[in-house]
Amino acid sequence: MNVDKTLIWLDGKRDKIVDTLPTILFFIALLWIVTLTFGADYLLAVSPYTTLFETRLSKYNPPGQYARFFLVSAFVLLAARVAVANVALCVIVNLCVPFFLVFMRSSQLNPRRYFPYTMLFCWLELRPYAIIDTFWTQAAVLLVSCALLSTCLLVAGTYRHRADEPREMLHSYVRRLADDLRRAASSGTDGPLRGELLRLRSDFARLAYTVREDSTAPARVTDLLDMFATLAQRTAYLTGSSDWTSEHAEQHGRALEDLAGLTERLDMALRLESAEACEALLPAARALLGETRIREDRFRIFYQGYLNLVILILRTAADPHQHPWRLTPRGLARVAVFRKRPSLDSFEMRFAVRCGVVLAVSCTTNLLFPVEKLYWFALHAFLLLQPFPDESVRRMRTRMVGTAIGCVFVHAVALLNLDYVGITILGMLLVAPLYASTPGSVTSAFFATAYAVTMASVSIDDSYATGMRLLSLVFAVITVALVNRLVCPTSDRLLFVANVRQMFDMIEHYWDLVHATLVGRVDTVVSSETLLHFQMVHTQASRFVEGLGKDGEKDPEVAELARYRNAAERAVFCLWEIMCELEQLELMVRLREVRPEEHKTFEKIIELARSNCDPRRFGTGVADARGLAARLSEPDLRYVLGQYIERAGELRRAIDDARGALVEKPSYLDEVRK
Repeated sequence: MNVDKTLIWLDGKRDKIVDTLPTILFFIALLWIVTLTFGADYLLAVSPYTTLFETRLSKYNPPGQYARFFLVSAFVLLAARVAVANVALCVIVNLCVPFFLVFMRSSQLNPRRYFPYTMLFCWLELRPYAIIDTFWTQAAVLLVSCALLSTCLLVAGTYRHRADEPREMLHSYVRRLADDLRRAASSGTDGPLRGELLRLRSDFARLAYTVREDSTAPARVTDLLDMFATLAQRTAYLTGSSDWTSEHAEQHGRALEDLAGLTERLDMALRLESAEACEALLPAARALLGETRIREDRFRIFYQGYLNLVILILRTAADPHQHPWRLTPRGLARVAVFRKRPSLDSFEMRFAVRCGVVLAVSCTTNLLFPVEKLYWFALHAFLLLQPFPDESVRRMRTRMVGTAIGCVFVHAVALLNLDYVGITILGMLLVAPLYASTPGSVTSAFFATAYAVTMASVSIDDSYATGMRLLSLVFAVITVALVNRLVCPTSDRLLFVANVRQMFDMIEHYWDLVHATLVGRVDTVVSSETLLHFQMVHTQASRFVEGLGKDGEKDPEVAELARYRNAAERAVFCLWEIMCELEQLELMVRLREVRPEEHKTFEKIIELARSNCDPRRFGTGVADARGLAARLSEPDLRYVLGQYIERAGELRRAIDDARGALVEKPSYLDEVRK
């Protein structure tokens, strides 16, 4: 049995090394190109570009991505050069640059997007006097690194057909959607199918959000993913309180069979990438929409919304002159309001501040004291700092253990008295397991230390190198621990509350979008983008609530919140339902179901809703809202607004039952003391 486990473990390690072989070869190739062309003094840039290569290798890279490599590298080089000019600039630049590299690039849903370029910025500062004296040589190193990075990714993307992968994933999800609709036609949406529809909604949203945020699909595929993610959202609307009694079940079943068949034909037409096939399917979709005779309100709204979006997809795909969606400046600003909030309440801003403080302290120390290998302090501090403080604590432990073992290994190697060639060969051998190791593990820290100290022993005494490696790590642990505790502390409880409050903000801004749609034209991509972001934030909040009380909370504040788990579940569910109703409402306004003479009444409804989006007032003013909604002539509008009002009241009761624990931010002193 032990032999079998050992063989399985060895097979896993071998497979891991094979999978990371392209990254290993890229590192070795870039290392020797830089060494032979510019000298060993410029090797610090090799690791950041290897990280970029590793990050982008498994993704589709559009043409703009290659330009971004050069432009962002140039920005980072200039910022690093300014930072090492003097102490004051070092502090200022290191506090400011993370705003661009962390706040603008990362999010709580994709927190590590900042890493490669911020790593490059930090690494360029590690030898301050070298960058001052050899700025243009360093620029040439970055130029060569970007050129090799672009070439390798272009070749790998073509060889592995990376552009086709997002489309294949899209088609697999569309087939799931059609199958789920067919299952719902025969058995309704209760039971396991309800969970499947919600999972499909989340899967579509995650894929669409990732490919657009990370530029990992061709523009047309990205647009289709956005639209299908909205389609999955509208399908998940069925999991609400639709009437599936015998009176309506047969009619619902026939309608869902029609939608399933239409979705399958839509998938086939898109797979053919034929404008003619999409054009030929349009009459069938319009005929189904024109023949709508569904009596139950919620199901009718879902059915019409689904067909309207299918028609939009077909028209977009069938038009040979259709350009991929591009956000106008106004649309981009609207989406940015949902995604980025320049407030210390936001996850991105809090982490950007912590990152800036850690870089300012470590890089300024490195600048003030020209001690050999002191730059390992800044290196360790940057790697220990993680978006989530719990991950930082874990890495402190693993890095201490791995570094200590690595130093013992280096002392053992020193006994062999290897020459330069031998040390270089050993360093190359250590690269493979380094990149095959899990980031942040003891194994990763061991091989990183073994490689760095072994290569450093070429120019300095190995005892000094190991001592400085350990001492700089101790300083880094102390620095990061203090920053995590004292500067913008972030806990699971605080992140959950921030997510809930952010969803209230997004509901308010979505009402702005409804108003903009009422008085003018808003691109469909704007509502799609905002809806995607809401879904991703909601998913993160839901996961936190699902984990409450399961494993015995160590954090007293989380344990206290676990007492109100039922209220938290109701609140998170109501927030999702409210956004569903808003999305349906925005579609109705887009389809001009609000009559011109009713615009003033509808604007009063919008203003009343917006003024009560604060968590402390949400769900108030119900009587006024019901009275205004009753004046509208369109039954579906009245129904959707009625559902919104009902859910708002339920949400108010959930917040009150939890005594504000769901929306009240912990104080700074509470976070520091926890």
